[in-house]
Amino acid sequence: MSKFWSKIFRKKTTLKENIVEEERGPHMPPKELPIEQSFAQKFTACGGKFVYCERTQDAKDAFNSIVKQYPSEIRELFCLNPILAKKLDVGIRLTKTNLNAKAMLCSCESIVAYDGSIVVCERQLGSNKLADLPETLIVIAGTRQFSQTVSEGLKSIKNRYSDNIPLNITSIKQFKPDVISDENYMNYGSSVKEVYLLLLEDFL
Repeated sequence: MSKFWSKIFRKKTTLKENIVEEERGPHMPPKELPIEQSFAQKFTACGGKFVYCERTQDAKDAFNSIVKQYPSEIRELFCLNPILAKKLDVGIRLTKTNLNAKAMLCSCESIVAYDGSIVVCERQLGSNKLADLPETLIVIAGTRQFSQTVSEGLKSIKNRYSDNIPLNITSIKQFKPDVISDENYMNYGSSVKEVYLLLLEDFL
């Protein structure tokens, strides 16, 4: 486990920190979590499946484990980014057209701590709506892609593609039926998906 993940989830509370926490008192607002921990908690609470990968080999192993544990054999993988598939040494036939494939592999634009969502656009989806995509999504993200809010995620897209802002921007946040919500306008055209997020250090 890397220093990054140890810092977030294995950090021991010191005596000094305990004293400070006690001095806050019961009526003080809760202490704000680190952005990484906040995202992981929200994402998994929504039903997302989270895998931290320190190295590319860890991501390859995680991908193969996901494929092996799938109820039936995945013979075709929907993927619009063959370079990403090559990075993971994917040994499954790729398709850019067959939306009936059982799984999809893609990257993302940002991962949002506020609600545990994943922001994507036409560079990952093409012109397809989320509802039309395969039932299982395997998403690769980097530790530098965290955003505190969806607005920050949208701003990062604007900064990254200032000369040619992509279309079909949406967020993936519905991972199980009991958390579906119409509160977010970016949910248009979405549906419940089984989502695996492979968080890879130094990705992108």
